[in-house]
Amino acid sequence: MEHRTQSDGVSHSPTTGPTGQTDGFASTAWSIVLAAAQDSDGGAALDRLCRRYWKPVYTFARSSGLGRADAEDATQDFFSYLLAREWLKEADPHRGSFRAFLLTLMRNFLSNRRRHDHAQKRGGTAPALSFDADGCERELAALPTLEADPASAYEKAWAACVLQSALDRLTVEQAQTGEPARFELLRPYLTQPPAPGDYERLGATLGLARNRIAVLIHRHSRRFAELIRSEVAETLSDRTNLDAELRQLLDVMSR
Repeated sequence: MEHRTQSDGVSHSPTTGPTGQTDGFASTAWSIVLAAAQDSDGGAALDRLCRRYWKPVYTFARSSGLGRADAEDATQDFFSYLLAREWLKEADPHRGSFRAFLLTLMRNFLSNRRRHDHAQKRGGTAPALSFDADGCERELAALPTLEADPASAYEKAWAACVLQSALDRLTVEQAQTGEPARFELLRPYLTQPPAPGDYERLGATLGLARNRIAVLIHRHSRRFAELIRSEVAETLSDRTNLDAELRQLLDVMSR
């Protein structure tokens, strides 16, 4: 397999999934950040990056004491700020993970933000980014309490985004294998162990032996773990920090 070096100055060896698509090690969040200065694709890659990581930013704004409307405005303003590339002078991959960089940037942005700077935006020009605030609000409402520490809330939302992105990628892969319906039945067991009787019920539904069900769940779980690792790797400039970042993710999810 070819060993490629990206514009972030870090070598990456992309692994290939069952469908032949790479796991993304060759295109990191930091390489997108640094390439944004050249604007070679009209900002499309940066726009995708923003759409991918809006939820931790919104959650941070809500946990910082902003009401829903103000949090929506702050999130839109923040992404306008990102897409305007005013932050490029602050971008330094050597500071560590993109996760930590974005948190620091958002914290500073909120502390410096003034209400009159964005008051005209509501109902005015089209937002820089369309995001599902309703869905995020439902998730926040399902929590016992909104996380008191905005940074902790951000970390949990980030971890959830990583897991969801990995799961979405696995779902796409399985759809391409021609067995999407079977995967949908097995998908819940990627994040929870089968309960008594589940193997038998799945076997009856799918017409497969119990041991075959167990093998499929194991294979999907292993691939899911690979994709989580890939998702985390994409946010790092130095993959020697990958295991530490994964431990951080697991720690956050266990709280």
